[in-house]
Amino acid sequence: MESFRGRFTNKIDAKGRVSLPAKFRSVATSQGMSGVVCFPSFQGSFIEGSGPRFADSVLQMLDRLDPFSPERNMLASVLIGDSAELMFDSDGRILLPEELRAHAGIADEATFVGLGEKFQIWEPKAYEAFRAEALEKARAYGDLLKSPTALPPAGGAR
Repeated sequence: MESFRGRFTNKIDAKGRVSLPAKFRSVATSQGMSGVVCFPSFQGSFIEGSGPRFADSVLQMLDRLDPFSPERNMLASVLIGDSAELMFDSDGRILLPEELRAHAGIADEATFVGLGEKFQIWEPKAYEAFRAEALEKARAYGDLLKSPTALPPAGGAR
């Protein structure tokens, strides 16, 4: 299965268009969409993006919540209400709406970061600061990763 992988920094033109990395376009088109879905992250000053598969997963997560709960309304207002379907133009670019660029503090360049089933779009210097912190914390989180083929320790619980 294809996934969003890698890190790419691309220039944004005066109209707000930016070239989506070819690898990312390939993932979205393999999922049946000639574009991507993006929304402002509620976890920080960056943009979350995905193909239709993850966007459908978000809808399923929201559907598990009471349709009239304040929590669902708050999450849906960001994840659905503030989302945008950004279609590829003939050059493989997307038009990043001003609201999304303002949320992420993006002006003339954008850094795309693949995260598997989704990706993020950052202002490049903000991403470098985040990446330094993430690298440090990832060292401590390494024990959370378990190989799917690892055998349990001899004599250990199964």
